[in-house]
Amino acid sequence: MNSTVGLAVRTLQGTLGKIPALLLLAAAILLPVLPSAAIIVAYGALLWMALTGPRQFQWRPTFWRTLLPWMAAFFLLHVLGMLWTSNVGFGLFDLQIKLPLLALPLLICFIDRRQWHGRDVLLFAFTLMNAAMVVIFTLAAVVRIGMGGPLAPSQQIFSSYWSLFLHPSYFALYLTFAIAAWCLLPIHRWLPRSWSTVVLYSLCLGVVLCGSKVGWMLFIPVLLTLLFMLRKERPVRNALAGLLLFSALGIIVLVAASPFARDRVVEMMRAMGEEHHSSAAVTSSEVRWLTWGTARDLFLQHPWSGVGTGDIKDETVKAYTALGYTGAAERRLNAHDQYLQTAACLGISGVLILCALVLVPLLAPRPRDPVIVIFVLLNAVNWTVESMLEVQAGSVFFSFIGVIVLWDRGQEQ
Repeated sequence: MNSTVGLAVRTLQGTLGKIPALLLLAAAILLPVLPSAAIIVAYGALLWMALTGPRQFQWRPTFWRTLLPWMAAFFLLHVLGMLWTSNVGFGLFDLQIKLPLLALPLLICFIDRRQWHGRDVLLFAFTLMNAAMVVIFTLAAVVRIGMGGPLAPSQQIFSSYWSLFLHPSYFALYLTFAIAAWCLLPIHRWLPRSWSTVVLYSLCLGVVLCGSKVGWMLFIPVLLTLLFMLRKERPVRNALAGLLLFSALGIIVLVAASPFARDRVVEMMRAMGEEHHSSAAVTSSEVRWLTWGTARDLFLQHPWSGVGTGDIKDETVKAYTALGYTGAAERRLNAHDQYLQTAACLGISGVLILCALVLVPLLAPRPRDPVIVIFVLLNAVNWTVESMLEVQAGSVFFSFIGVIVLWDRGQEQ
């Protein structure tokens, strides 16, 4: 093990305790593979620290400027939404999905503030695991192509079949944030420069192969932002310039060579340009116009309370059926927009809490942490096309990483 990495791990163990440190490292490693297992491990680590610490709720007024209270408020508002819910079973399932948004902020408020350290090594482990998954997914696709099968090679290497454990849009979000963390934090110096470059190019390749349209649209601006911010650091600047060229060429070649990739881009452009969309639409871009409109209508019908935490799925499908949206109804799709999903579910109060979750950390008094800013912005933009807090891969990522990025090596929150 690299001596710097070894020292960072030993420091983490000395600060948090050996068992919690190892558990948190395991959670960071598991996150891109099994978010459901990662969150259980994270619960165990933080609960251990809370029980072995002062056992006193430690709240500071400055915490209102962080993600912590707003994550908890978002969850508690969903608990309140159970009061006007008839489908209690789905409501409890939804609360279980969103539980990390309350549990993690609550647990760390019982942990001594002096132990809020170690985000660098945790994000180092998270980033390396994401890069490893890109290599594994690509090798698995090559093996499947070699073995033959019903799918064309272009679909094996570029589609949800390539991203084995996560939906491609979620994995693209993980990868893009990993690139930002790798460049902004000193962790890119923990490996030899050649290996650090390999990590970056692996992550970049993953974003390209995920084929997530919002992932592609966000990736270039993120690279340009990082290039501007790190323009005085020559090694990182050169690596980012190479990534820009590599990603742009990769997307162009993929769209030109893969009919499957090209069809997805054409379908997106057609859906954006058309005023009317087929009621039987199932393609990802076109069906979103139907789900967005349905969620908006539900919100307008119930602007103050929403339809309730447990009834949102039933009411949405009922509306799809009434409107003749057969594809969306059969697949029981959510709004594919977290803001509209929350508006339809909880009304105006839900939207305000969700906006606070995004805006408060961004508008907090300086100095602003660029890692936190990029993390929040990446999630905020992805939420416009995916209801990410409605599924475990989204809620666990936002809550776990949202807590970890606050562990800023001595910076007071």
